[in-house]
Amino acid sequence: MATTENTYTGDGSTRLFSFTFPYLAETDIRVSVNAVETTEYTLSNATTVRFNTIPAQDDAIRIFRQTGTDSATAIFANGSTVRAQDLNDNFSQSLYVAQESAVNTEQAAQAYPVAAEAKTIAESAETSANSAVSTANAATITAGNADTKADNAVSTANSASTSADNAVSVANAASAAVSAVV
Repeated sequence: MATTENTYTGDGSTRLFSFTFPYLAETDIRVSVNAVETTEYTLSNATTVRFNTIPAQDDAIRIFRQTGTDSATAIFANGSTVRAQDLNDNFSQSLYVAQESAVNTEQAAQAYPVAAEAKTIAESAETSANSAVSTANAATITAGNADTKADNAVSTANSASTSADNAVSVANAASAAVSAVV
């Protein structure tokens, strides 16, 4: 398969990174750091990217080609001269777009099993989350019931305390009456 990208890992001190693929226009060169495309670079020569800010240690650097597809590189008008370079550029454009498409298709095929596994994990996490919500709801109901029972127990204890206080008063009055008789 044709090379349409080069990847590197930042070391915190390297600013210049070379690439090994052909291209038609400088605008076809793209750069990403940690999977985020950036424009914070210049071409120091035809095959070297110079970052404005040095990539950090362990940054994932990708220099890739994304050939323009909005129009042919060279457009021929009726009666115009057809130059070999224009024909070659148009054929190269078609070839580069096909190569990039093949790489994107291969990357998508490689990503599919990872995406399928991520979907399975997400579905399992959703099931676990739903179970946790059900458990939390049941615990809330149980706590509410326990709170009601505790309130009832406090009410019963207060009633018993009042009854006990009344019994003490009756006993004290009876004791005083007995003492007065004797």
